Amino acid sequence: MSVVRSFPARVVRPEWARRLVSGLSELPEDTGTLPPVAPVDPASYAEPEVALYVYRQGDHTGVVCEVDVRGFVDGRVRGHEAVQAQRVDSLVKHMETDAAPALVALLHRAGAAYLRTVDDVTAATPLLDFTGPGGLQQLVWRVPPGQATDTLAAELSAADHYIADGHHRVAASLAAWERTGEPTGAGVLCVVHPMDGLRLSAFHRRVLGPVERAELEAVLEPTFTVEPVVAVPVLETGSFGLYTEGHWHVVAPRSPGDGLDVEVLTRQVLDRLVQNIEIAPARTPVDELTRRCDADGGALFTLAPPPLEALTQLADAGAVMPPKTTYFEPKPCAGIFRRA
Repeated sequence: MSVVRSFPARVVRPEWARRLVSGLSELPEDTGTLPPVAPVDPASYAEPEVALYVYRQGDHTGVVCEVDVRGFVDGRVRGHEAVQAQRVDSLVKHMETDAAPALVALLHRAGAAYLRTVDDVTAATPLLDFTGPGGLQQLVWRVPPGQATDTLAAELSAADHYIADGHHRVAASLAAWERTGEPTGAGVLCVVHPMDGLRLSAFHRRVLGPVERAELEAVLEPTFTVEPVVAVPVLETGSFGLYTEGHWHVVAPRSPGDGLDVEVLTRQVLDRLVQNIEIAPARTPVDELTRRCDADGGALFTLAPPPLEALTQLADAGAVMPPKTTYFEPKPCAGIFRRA
């Protein structure tokens, strides 16, 4: 059975798009809460049509499809981050409401059918074109039924896929599927991008203050070099930026360590400090994070994004990193597609 397939989609009507489409930052996955959900007027969405769709945000393009839930169980779709049980439970409840679903973003090594279909389809007039959250242009095309759809679905089904964004949504979908007796035909709505089709950045770590300088030095000195710099450092894999007491530094291991940078930082530094840790995506302005450090006497560690190849190797090996380790963007909006 194909793991990737067309689905009965209802696409938001253009005149309703700006009112009903939201960014992921507005959804309960980011807040851990479950806001009230108003019933959706059926007239705000087009009549259902079983199809695959091409979805573009700004310069980033993917194919929207349904992925059989069993693909996430048997390893055809692989993740690289652990999840938090509380957030998964919140999302299971959210899925029981009439809320618009958020797509899971996947990466794959795009084949000839994928590239050809995207080029052909996007040469036509889109069925939806509007400015969405964050000012990004949102465009949707329907893939023609027949040979184009069948060939693309077959190629995608044969590929390996990696979760870029949506580990918690996948875990919630699996939990809901198991609770309902693992019905045949259950699927997860996804947008599939080429391997280089999204921007990858890291989550920074801020140690809440006050942080004693002597304590921080005692943790870093045995295994790291700490070099002062005059401005925010431009990082490469294998080093961290450190802001403390109003000054920037570059921190590097004295000898290569095992694991990704975030694992080394967590294991050798953060786990040895008694203060709580704030996790912030790289899109958070550094000036804002340093302002918080100045206010409470905390310390900020900035990280470079890990190599994408390292993430796929990790996923292939069945290993996982801590939650909130990587940040892919742009995140797919919710509310464009509903499953009929």
